[in-house]
Amino acid sequence: MIITGLRPVDDLLNPVGRYWSIEFYGDSYVLDYLFHRSIAIQSRRGQVYVVVSLEFGGIRTDLVEAFCRVFDCRLTAVSISRAFKSRDVVRILESLTGVRDSTVILLYPYNFLGDDPSTYYEATEISGLINRVSAENTVLIFNTTTRFGSRMPEGGSMHHHVVEVILRVERLGRSVVAELVKHPAKPTGLRRLFRVELLKEKTAPVDTVSLLNWVRVG
Repeated sequence: MIITGLRPVDDLLNPVGRYWSIEFYGDSYVLDYLFHRSIAIQSRRGQVYVVVSLEFGGIRTDLVEAFCRVFDCRLTAVSISRAFKSRDVVRILESLTGVRDSTVILLYPYNFLGDDPSTYYEATEISGLINRVSAENTVLIFNTTTRFGSRMPEGGSMHHHVVEVILRVERLGRSVVAELVKHPAKPTGLRRLFRVELLKEKTAPVDTVSLLNWVRVG
């Protein structure tokens, strides 16, 4: 199955089921590259719902358009929602439980969790909804490393349980190391080393579609 269109990464991830949740976490520049590339790749297969859990930034429509020109994808298949707090993430995911045979891409779904681990009931609710959405859709998660001292992704133990595949990505000089952290059909610890031209900040061209034209309100 083509997930990112980047062969070293997809070789590590496969085999994957049609309705699985697949997570990437680690270096933010590598995640940024894979996130935008995955939107374009997945839009070739069908409808894509993107949920950005950041108050601003996170997605650059000029990059999605650039990747779409390369991969001949369908911009009209991409719908973007933005969450400003954890309850927004919950509400959006609840609305996506009725979606079928699509791809749901989540950028930093646990971003608005508090610093107190006792508030992780919100993470449990989000993880449960991710599990429900992935019952009939492909879910791609781009996540941060947990703030509580380990090298695992954010979200807690339930999140780690419900996600089928987890891949950690880190930069090593000018290269990228991808390591398989969890997979039901492969041993953990498998690695691939590859090079990509990571994204740099730039101003979107004047004729680029504004994010306001993409965001789903409500």
